Amino acid sequence: MSRVVRVDEEALEVALKYGKNLSLGIMKMEEMIAKQEKAKRDYTAIEEMVRRTIREELEGLTSRY
Repeated sequence: MSRVVRVDEEALEVALKYGKNLSLGIMKMEEMIAKQEKAKRDYTAIEEMVRRTIREELEGLTSRY
């Protein structure tokens, strides 16, 4: 399905940097955003695991003394 829409010239230029037409540019940008969000979630999970491990190790060390 296609639809006629009004798009700001600058927005069209941005979209065309990502695809050969507006639709492909928008879809590529959406794909890139999804990948960035997944990477951020993965990083946050790893960061929390590291914090938990350090906290547990510190608690283990302090309980000995």
